[in-house]
Amino acid sequence: MDNAGRQASPSFDRRRRRHLQTREEILDAALEVMSEEGVAALNLTEVARRVGLRQPSLYQYFDSKTAVYDALFSRGMRQHTAALRDAASAAGGGLAALRAAMIATVRFSVDNPVLSQLLFTRAVPGFTPSAEAYRPSLEAQELLQSELATAVQRNELHPEADSERGRGLLIALAAGVSSLQDANDPGAAFDDGRFTPLIEPALEMYASYFAPDR
Repeated sequence: MDNAGRQASPSFDRRRRRHLQTREEILDAALEVMSEEGVAALNLTEVARRVGLRQPSLYQYFDSKTAVYDALFSRGMRQHTAALRDAASAAGGGLAALRAAMIATVRFSVDNPVLSQLLFTRAVPGFTPSAEAYRPSLEAQELLQSELATAVQRNELHPEADSERGRGLLIALAAGVSSLQDANDPGAAFDDGRFTPLIEPALEMYASYFAPDR
């Protein structure tokens, strides 16, 4: 590389870092606006104002409102999948890992209500995440399927638990508790919520329903 190339590289790196930093600031501001106005009521003019940009300049970072939603979906799903993975890994696999993962899902939803609505409900009419943004969700599904299979192999759950119906019921339990908490006790922390404690007995009922000797 010649001298000009070496001199240009640090400048390029600084511009790229600044570009990525501004993208994250825009996403943070978008979450604030969605929290105040509603998930489907994202106003890019207000987002631009909060990060000190004119709206036309914002399109240098995201070419549409859909692109902002997609980036937020990607961010949220990566965070959720990481939380599931960490919880399941610490629990040692099988039924204990499933319990830990579902509790982690409810905790994530309570801690991130705006992202939770975007990820787990159809809060934004017409929005469908891109394949790239959705990829972490597939990883989360694979993780749950793997732990269900392990629980069945360990004779902790009936084989029917490792079916579409069994997986659906498990996810519905976490989604139901999260939705009740968000609708009836918004703003409460996970450990102080009215409905978050229900995830434990709900998981007990799940394990009883799919008991290995049923």
